[in-house]
Amino acid sequence: MSSFYHFHWSREEHADCLVLVTTLASFREQDVIEVVDKDILSGNPYPEALIIIAPADLAKSMAKALKAMIQARDLIRLPADTAIVVASFDDQGKVTAPASSVLQGNMKLTAGDFKEIIQSGTHHLVSSRGAVLVAPHAHHFIHPRRKHSRAFFRAANALIQGEEIGFLALALLPYLTVHTEKVWIDSSSIASLVYAAYALKSRLSPDATSSIQIQSFLSYEGLDQLWIQDHTKELILISATASGSLPELVAGRTKLPAQRIITLFSTARSFSGTVVFDARETTSRLEPLMLETFDDTTCPWCQDGSRLITFVGDQFLRDAATITPYTLVEAAATPAFKAVMKKYRGQNAFSLRLDREHTGHGLFVDLGHTLLAPGNRSAISKLVQRNVPASTSHILPTAGEDSKLLAEIVADEVQALGLKRPFVLDTSKPDDATRDQKGVVIVAATVSSGQSFQDASRDLRAPFRNLPRTYFAGLSKHSAAEHQVSLLKDLEHNNKEYKHTFCAVDAMTLPHQNRYLAWKRELEFWTKVQLDQSKNRADAHVLEFAERRRGTLSKTIVEDNFFLPNTGGQSLELRPSFAFWDPGYELEKIRQGDVFATIAGILENRRTPSKTGQAAPLSQSPFHLTVLSSENFARFNDGIIQASLLRAAFPHELSYADPQMASHSAKIGHLVLKMLERHAENQGEAVLEFLIALATRRMTLATIDLKRVASYLKELPVLLSTILPYVLAPNPYGVGDDVAIPKPS
Repeated sequence: MSSFYHFHWSREEHADCLVLVTTLASFREQDVIEVVDKDILSGNPYPEALIIIAPADLAKSMAKALKAMIQARDLIRLPADTAIVVASFDDQGKVTAPASSVLQGNMKLTAGDFKEIIQSGTHHLVSSRGAVLVAPHAHHFIHPRRKHSRAFFRAANALIQGEEIGFLALALLPYLTVHTEKVWIDSSSIASLVYAAYALKSRLSPDATSSIQIQSFLSYEGLDQLWIQDHTKELILISATASGSLPELVAGRTKLPAQRIITLFSTARSFSGTVVFDARETTSRLEPLMLETFDDTTCPWCQDGSRLITFVGDQFLRDAATITPYTLVEAAATPAFKAVMKKYRGQNAFSLRLDREHTGHGLFVDLGHTLLAPGNRSAISKLVQRNVPASTSHILPTAGEDSKLLAEIVADEVQALGLKRPFVLDTSKPDDATRDQKGVVIVAATVSSGQSFQDASRDLRAPFRNLPRTYFAGLSKHSAAEHQVSLLKDLEHNNKEYKHTFCAVDAMTLPHQNRYLAWKRELEFWTKVQLDQSKNRADAHVLEFAERRRGTLSKTIVEDNFFLPNTGGQSLELRPSFAFWDPGYELEKIRQGDVFATIAGILENRRTPSKTGQAAPLSQSPFHLTVLSSENFARFNDGIIQASLLRAAFPHELSYADPQMASHSAKIGHLVLKMLERHAENQGEAVLEFLIALATRRMTLATIDLKRVASYLKELPVLLSTILPYVLAPNPYGVGDDVAIPKPS
């Protein structure tokens, strides 16, 4: 390990200076020689100056040794006109370089120069050590205070080597007082820095505290432990802040003055207390929103289907994630799932409804021709026999005509058992006491979040108290979702009485929340295309296609409008022998919604742990990511199935840009090129779906593969040739810019 931390600093008079910093009380001449030699051999031009910064108790002896090394000529291999300066710093961190400190050449350094040098060294350390963590594609971080962001500043990454810790200790010196006896820190990862800084201060100042007490208050989680007893002898050091909220909370709790609440690194626009290093410059290459923090309800990445990475411990650790490809197999469709889909397929039961309040489209299931059809009455009858108590006196339907119809069917089935027909309550009058209350069945045609059941449960607390309560659902859409477990516990809870009961006729496993964002992203894409092409005198066919598709996406999507057509304008259709269905279906009755709902259900089932606790095949964690293998798109070569996979998968499940996924990225790139070549044949029928997935960044490939796709040279229909450049760049036509970006060629 070297005695010196070294980096380059530039200023106008001396364009490139090599800076060496040490905080030790002694040094090895060989360390200086090695740093200079390696810098020369690295390919950098000779530095205009060599600036060495040392503590006051070392500077004099170091200058003497360096003079001897310069005179020896062959030890420091720099030209004779290169300025060599030995500057010194005191216990306040003040760096000075009087004329006598210039050992060779000519150079004058001011206090402002040394401030820039410390800032430049800190910037280099933060950048070279990767202190700014950026979440991989389709993932983002959740902070200890439950805020979300795409990037995060981790100070511990800059505290790896001793000489680097020493350099930061020098940067911290001006902010530390000599009479401090206790330092509170937000993370144990910066304890070494505090010890180093106070060891340096006590060495350089006879008045400084000889020993220091350090205590971590564990960031946001431990604010209650932060208790200042002596405002004159305690201070607080915060490792890093992205929003400025932690220093603000600390200031409000402790009432310490600003100079005693110190933040080491800050990327916040405004902050409380004192900041040692404004790290915004180190994050200038990032998109503006990446370091912004959001609540879970307003988080734009959550709305895009991005998955969370949770920090571990007060040092905010996350390991490098491994990535595993997963291939769907026929066994992914269980017998129970196949039985449900047999009932719902071919009935035009599925549609996508645009939710104006919550971003995205929700998958709606129409029960009129499925569960509530006369031919399916037996399933409801069996569930009534098994789960509805004989003491039931009332039935309360939740909102909606389907729920009212199902409530009447349940009442009829109870009567068919030879019991008195329960009274069906008015939804708006759940406390109507027309007869003695003995038990109640709450009926919902479809259960999504379970909010309707919970609302009804509250309405019935007074009239039905702890009497038997049965929650009867026609279709439970999120039967394997995490929230369903807590929902059932809430619904079944009945103080010290017997538990209430929940039952459902049919169950599907769809993602919760029930929002699919692929269609919203497509809508935004066609709006962008219309704007770009209207200013580029596009072919009328492109503008007409974009307008027609925008109209489809802006209302409820039904029948065969789920997916983009092939290049001949025909809708994507299912071919025989769909692996996830039992045989016996009539192809002419099958709609795109049937296939999409099937794939969406299977993918969600693969994301859910088994009842035995076995990890789910598509599970994600901070340490392990799973993507859909490229093999899926070769194995399932029907365009309608490929489109369903592209639309139902989360973006992180279609992320192949990481080097670990290079082979899968290449295979998908090759597949898309083949589709472009055979766009008029069955093999290329889903080409528009793949191009839109790439253009909207729901699917990501390695840059080399994107360039291959975007540079396809053969003649294409005008719609494909118009879309193709968006695969590589979000603004390929330069609309709004002074210079248009040419199409890839």
